Amino acid sequence: MNLKVTLTTILGLLAAAALVFFTFERELAGAWFTFGVHPEVTGLLERSLDDQKRLARGDPAHAPLYRQRFDATRALLGRLRILELSRGEIVGRYEALLLGLFAGILTLGSTIYAVRARRQEVRLTRLQGALAELAAGGTDVRVGERRRDLIGRIAAMIEETSRVIARDRRRLASLENLSAWQEAARRQAHEMRTPLTAARLELSRLREIAGHAGPAGEAEAETGRLAESALAEIDRLGRLTQAFTAFARLPEPTLNRRDLGPFLAEYVETFAAAWSNLALRLVPPGGACAAAFDPEMVRQVLVNLCDNSALALGERGGTVTFSLATANGWTCLEVADDGPGVAAAIRPRLFEPYATTRRVGEGMGLGLALSRKILLDHGGDLELAASSGEGAVFRLLFPRVFPQVMEGP
Repeated sequence: MNLKVTLTTILGLLAAAALVFFTFERELAGAWFTFGVHPEVTGLLERSLDDQKRLARGDPAHAPLYRQRFDATRALLGRLRILELSRGEIVGRYEALLLGLFAGILTLGSTIYAVRARRQEVRLTRLQGALAELAAGGTDVRVGERRRDLIGRIAAMIEETSRVIARDRRRLASLENLSAWQEAARRQAHEMRTPLTAARLELSRLREIAGHAGPAGEAEAETGRLAESALAEIDRLGRLTQAFTAFARLPEPTLNRRDLGPFLAEYVETFAAAWSNLALRLVPPGGACAAAFDPEMVRQVLVNLCDNSALALGERGGTVTFSLATANGWTCLEVADDGPGVAAAIRPRLFEPYATTRRVGEGMGLGLALSRKILLDHGGDLELAASSGEGAVFRLLFPRVFPQVMEGP
């Protein structure tokens, strides 16, 4: 309806402009015609002819000149009389030409407007479809608009909104998944702790009895050896139970707003010699990179990532590089190593509990799951930004806008 009203208004304005111009042209042309064929003008030209005849008779020496002027004046007078006789036809042709020109301009303008209106309608229909998809729960909505006009900016806002919603949904799903794993870990740790404690006490008593049974015979020695072996396995189970407990009872972060740059510099200096096969390097940030974070918990995340890099690099060693940046409302901390990267088979479930490429007994695969839970609790995220044969890059995301937090020192 609005499109029809707008088109009607434009056509009305064009018609009014054409009428005004046509009227002006007619009056102007009429005035020039009136001036050209006015009786006074023709009368003056006729009297000029009579004067040239008398001058030629009175001055025979200049008669050829007067004759030449006489012929020119008579020709002009003839043309004016012809113009007067054909005035209506000339004016009609001129007006028809002008009217045709206006009709062509009007048709061209209407065609261009209709084409543009149709294109606008198609673009608006795409926006409507994208909004419907977004309202229906779709994520990663693509509108396909790249122009920088109003519709293009609205399309970019819809796409950005869909990306934000998709990220929030992934974060929520990860939190729900990790919460379920935490509950399972809590129950497993609880179920394992009591029998492990009882078995350890019994084996410790058995070892004491074997050690005070007099001269060491073969039976006593074998009993002691078995007790030591069983205690070692129980100790390993105890460490696993402790890991379960730490994962299940991960505390809420205490958020303080501070600059990540000095925190990273302190971490690199403190842990410079913590891994014999790693060299820690910090790329100085170009400016302040503020974030709200718990230093102890973020330090735990960085230690987990460095542990993984040290195991991946092995004896050949390598470098872990820390860098900071800000983009799209996030403060980004990237941790990059020059190791073999993350195996493609494990990337889809990299942050799930028990996802690991280590051999049995070398780790439970809780480090990255715990690290991501820490970042999610900060309102951010932990993601694998890149992985190839030249290394892996993990990105820690912190929201730049985080109200109701304390200011750090």
